[in-house]
Amino acid sequence: MAEYREAPDWREQITTDVRDLFGRLIGEVLDDAKRLVPVDTGHLRESLSAEINGDTARIGSELNYALYVEEGHRVAYAGPDGETVFTGDVVPPQPYLRPALYRRRGA
Repeated sequence: MAEYREAPDWREQITTDVRDLFGRLIGEVLDDAKRLVPVDTGHLRESLSAEINGDTARIGSELNYALYVEEGHRVAYAGPDGETVFTGDVVPPQPYLRPALYRRRGA
């Protein structure tokens, strides 16, 4: 910390260091998510991306089924009249984002 107080631009240095650390952290979480995601065709893994906007980061996928893989879902189909018919079957969750986010990381 002493090196920051001695530098005239110490606030900017700290801001830069925090942004660098945040970027590395988000990169690690994304790498872990790609390592943990279940792979059938590979589309979900390839679609995972990270976006940093100021102090906020978004890690995820634009694929419509990404949430269903993470959370699991009930199996359904459209009936003859367009109504949703649930079969009673359940596809269990296969979490990959939460474990990647909550993985213990060293300082």
